[in-house]
Formats: sequence, structure tokens, C-alpha cells
Amino acid sequence: MDHVSSLPNELICHILSFLTTKEAALTSVLSKRWLNLLAFVPDLDIDDSVFLHPEEGKREREGILQTFEDFVDRVLALQGHSSIKRFSLKCENGVDKDRLNRWICNVLHRGVSDLEIFINCNRYVLPQETFVSRTLVNLKLTSKFSHDLWPGVEGAFLPMLKTLISYRCWVYSDKLEILLRASPLLEELYIKNALGRTGTDVTVSSARLKNLTIYAFGSVGFKNPKSTCFDTPSLLYLDYTDIVSEDYPKLNLEHLVEARLNIMPRLGQFKLIRGLDVEDDEVRPFGNVWKLLSALRNVRKLGLSYDTLEVISVCCELMPVFNNLKWL
Repeated sequence: MDHVSSLPNELICHILSFLTTKEAALTSVLSKRWLNLLAFVPDLDIDDSVFLHPEEGKREREGILQTFEDFVDRVLALQGHSSIKRFSLKCENGVDKDRLNRWICNVLHRGVSDLEIFINCNRYVLPQETFVSRTLVNLKLTSKFSHDLWPGVEGAFLPMLKTLISYRCWVYSDKLEILLRASPLLEELYIKNALGRTGTDVTVSSARLKNLTIYAFGSVGFKNPKSTCFDTPSLLYLDYTDIVSEDYPKLNLEHLVEARLNIMPRLGQFKLIRGLDVEDDEVRPFGNVWKLLSALRNVRKLGLSYDTLEVISVCCELMPVFNNLKWL
């Protein structure tokens, strides 16, 4: 008997969890015992790219996709109702949306804590079950298409969620506010492609949030947001990109250590600034940017983009003093 086969089942399952799920499945050729152990591997890492082989160029794409989808179905069926800790799914080459929903719901019902999804599906919407999970701790979503894959999130409740990463998925500000209220333990939030509703206020409010990265594009139509608020008393790190707001009425950033700002005017406002026509009604609201800068006065590290410096040039007389600043 080889040394590996003499190991207890729990340890072999732990070893298999470091392999991709396809690699772990291939170990089943060693013995029936290994096939049965796959049913209890707590971490699944499924990537459709491992099903694509350059030397098999004549295979139809649909056939490869079918093979991949059937493989995922078999693995999840084999695992039955066993508990699962981590589920990473990368579908670079598209996938049937109904099947994708079934896979996500399957691992959610089994108590997954780390869920990572990369999809290449246009007009896909996440299942509602994603936002009522009592076990999710880390959620990472990446879409090859920039679109809104969030369903109506009313009734969302994610009591254990600590990390939420959304890359290239449109997140409207009203849904973001609901998600923040639904995630009382959230500590890290990364949103790339945030967007406000026209004429609405944007509020980021969280008592425990420590790290916040938002890449936003103003309101619908790339207009200036009416107002932007940060009520985040525990925040330590802020990386914020957006079109300049008309106002910043509430800013609770007392414990912030590092901030990176990229505050941009709209295209027409760029022309007014560079033409030094700062009395124009289009530019006058820039004077409220001093409120945001003042809220950052305790930081030790501060990064300002060129666009931000242009906006600051309109309100330079109201610049705060950064007594703790060590790096600029």
C-alpha cells in the first residue's frame, strides 16, 4: 500500500481541496475509495478553460460546453448534501443560465462560506437566494460584460458577509445601500462600475466597514450626483473614483488612514475649468469638494489624481491642513 492511501479520509480530502476539481476528479481512477472521497471535498474550484485543449481544435464549441456543464452536474450530484466551504466557478466561454442558477443555489443550500463566480453571460441576473444566505462570508462576482446582474435586493439579509467584491458588474446606488444595510458585519467592499439613479442621493453607510474601493460614474447619463455621503466611522482605507457631486453633506471618516481620490468633472465641466470660467453655474458646485477634502484631514497617506487636482483648483482657498500626512 502506498503512503498516501494509508492516510485518513479527512486528510486526503484536505489534500484534494488544493487541486482544481477536474484534477481531483481524475484521482478517482486510482481506486473506488478516491471516487467516494471526492464527494466530501469541501473546496470546489471549477474552471471551464481546463476543458479546452488546442490539440483538439476540431471539437465543436457546443460539445466542449456540454462536456463542462455535464461535469459540473455530476460533481454536484456526487456530493449530494455534504457541506461545502468554498465554491469557485469560472465560465469564460459562456454557460446555460438555468444551469448556472442551479449550481449557485446548490452550494448556497449546502452552506457555502466563500463564493467566487466569473461569468461570460450577457443579461444574466443572479438568483435571489444569493442575497439571503446566512453562511456567506466572502462573495466575489466578476462579469465579462458590464451590466446589472443584481436582482431586486429588497429583503436581502447576509448576516455573516465580511467581504463583497463586484468587478465589472453595474451596481446602482439604491441597491448598494440595501446591501450595506443587509450586511452588518461587512468589512471590505470593492465595487467597480457603480452608478447612481438620476437626481438621487448616494449614501455609503456601514458601522464596521474598514476597506472601501468604489469606481463610480456619476448618475445615469454620466451626470453629477446630487449628493454623496460616507457614514463609515470604522473606515481605514478609501479608494474612490466618481464624477464630482453637487454636495457632500455627511462625511464620517474620522479614523481613515489612507485615501486615494479620483474626482472627475463631466466633459463639459472640464472645458469650463480649463477655460477658467469658474463662475459658471456648471462649475460653482465644485466648491463643495472642500467638504470631502476636510473629512480626509487625518489621513497619513493621500493620493490625488490629475482630475482631482483640477477640481480642487476651483476651491483651493478652502483647502484643509493635513497634520498627520506622511505620504502624498
